[in-house]
Amino acid sequence: MIPSRRKFIQRSLLTLPAMGALSACGGGGASSPAVSSGATTTSAAVPVVAGVDLSVGLQNYGLKAMPYSKLAKPAKGQTVTDPDFGTRITRITDCVADFKNLCAAPAYPTAMAWNCDETRFILYAPGSTMQSGGQQGWALYNGTTYAFIKFIDINPGDIEQFYWDHQDPATLYYIDNHSVGSSVVADLTALNVETGVKTIEYSFMPNLPAGWPRTGPVRCGYPFALGINAKGERIWGLGAGGIPNVNGQLGLNVFGFNQATKQMVFYETNYVAQAQARGTTPFPLLSGQGWVAPDPASQNSTTGRVFILDINGKYVRTVNFDAYEHCDTAMNAAGHDMLVGSQFNRATGGNGNVIAADLNTGVVQNLVGESSTPVFGYPATGSLTGSTAWKNPMWIATGMTGDIYGTGNNGPTPNPTTLLDQEIMLTSLTTGATYRFAHHRSTGNYSNAPQSNYWAQTNVTLSTSGTRILFQSDWGNGDPSNPVLDPNAAVDTYVIELPSYKA
Repeated sequence: MIPSRRKFIQRSLLTLPAMGALSACGGGGASSPAVSSGATTTSAAVPVVAGVDLSVGLQNYGLKAMPYSKLAKPAKGQTVTDPDFGTRITRITDCVADFKNLCAAPAYPTAMAWNCDETRFILYAPGSTMQSGGQQGWALYNGTTYAFIKFIDINPGDIEQFYWDHQDPATLYYIDNHSVGSSVVADLTALNVETGVKTIEYSFMPNLPAGWPRTGPVRCGYPFALGINAKGERIWGLGAGGIPNVNGQLGLNVFGFNQATKQMVFYETNYVAQAQARGTTPFPLLSGQGWVAPDPASQNSTTGRVFILDINGKYVRTVNFDAYEHCDTAMNAAGHDMLVGSQFNRATGGNGNVIAADLNTGVVQNLVGESSTPVFGYPATGSLTGSTAWKNPMWIATGMTGDIYGTGNNGPTPNPTTLLDQEIMLTSLTTGATYRFAHHRSTGNYSNAPQSNYWAQTNVTLSTSGTRILFQSDWGNGDPSNPVLDPNAAVDTYVIELPSYKA
């Protein structure tokens, strides 16, 4: 089976700075006007207060093969019941009628679609699927009625690199990269989505270290983690462009940034020599206590690993986990930072659709896979993971394409059944239990369709509380015994209100 490597739509492999232990006064040149200092420390984990139990009203089916029944695509605004799981699904877009576009979807499972009080959320209409006279961009929706409000004026470095404030439901952050005459600008910008007023919080270009090119862009690391610490300080994992490309990929000098203190942090890189040649931008720990740096040397090997850096950018430990697969940051009940997602062909940690790595202890758990309890086997392909419920960070949502004809059927059958294939599920980091609860019925990702392949993948996106889930689908499996593989199928967004959701 083929691993479900991340698809890099506008997302590139990035390069780390030149070798050497970069201290708070380092960074490939003279020190920045605003840098962090102090000894290397590791903050104590803060236990997480349990949020809503998302398993309420759901059933743990274990290894039970679920029937996969015919279900007509609902009209916009219509709610239907999944005939096999009993889950209620509401279609909230008609991308063709709404925008003259063949897609309206959550930006990515790791992006914060929902704002802090769940009164608003954002979907993306791509330029590549826009029809003549159509619209594209970031569409703002009412989080209660699911009605479209307007397109918002942002231009992040990648489609999912926007971030809702944790206290103000109207404030959205992104890094605005553009040119003014011959100068390149990269500004951390706050947008009031209700009024359209923009406020520049920090300009990166004037404050980059001496010797760093100022030709842009400034981009975030993947996954676009939240990174809020106990002090309420938001940290970012960033890279500044302008250095020569590496193997045809965008090259960046990487650094951390504390939004509250306006301090830049330079990562220690002497622990991984390979990073000079081929690396990625580190991304924040969900606790805001440091960063995760994927090891580029392990991308195409059987041993995946990541490096954990503390709040000062110093190396802390190595953890066995392949962050080049679809993954997201999370947190367990003890307050330990976690990485969760699928793993394929890995000698350490095993293979599966839900592998969880404790970044404080280095322990890796196989929750849904070849060595889990129960044993689910090798992971279904086209797997995406999201854990954006930052008020309930111990829950993981997973959507899997797998086999559109049903598990192990190898072609159309009158009554297919599924075990992970074409399913959406929740996994608890507290109990390890998994709750399969819906079929997403999207086929374009399976067929490798030239247009809908990427956009028809299942971007399962949890709301802030986790009680609602957005996902997109081309609905090609309305009749699983005769699935439609249409490369030009419209990809619309649906919402699932879990039984734990209280309007």
